[in-house]
Amino acid sequence: MFAKLSADKKGVFGLTAVQSFFGIILGIALLAYVIVIIMGTLSEASIVTTGSLAYNQTNAILANVSTGVTGFFSSINPVYAILAVLVIILVLVVLVRVVQAPAGSAAPQL
Repeated sequence: MFAKLSADKKGVFGLTAVQSFFGIILGIALLAYVIVIIMGTLSEASIVTTGSLAYNQTNAILANVSTGVTGFFSSINPVYAILAVLVIILVLVVLVRVVQAPAGSAAPQL
């Protein structure tokens, strides 16, 4: 997979890296969501009896995962803001390079 990413030269500057980062973060968010759903379902199911050790541990894990996911995504907001600014700058640079065709050339080049 990484060999394919490094062999792909069609990306513009750091835009492919930003896309990869967003893909990883979305993957983490999806995994965390699935874990919270599964643990919540186990907590509410009649598989474990209320007040038992397994019930208490399931609730503790659910609380820890929920707190961890909330903390992670609340502290990653500045990273999203920086990446949004980076993407805007990259789009502007690409637009300027496309509009400014090299001298003696009919077609603009990236």
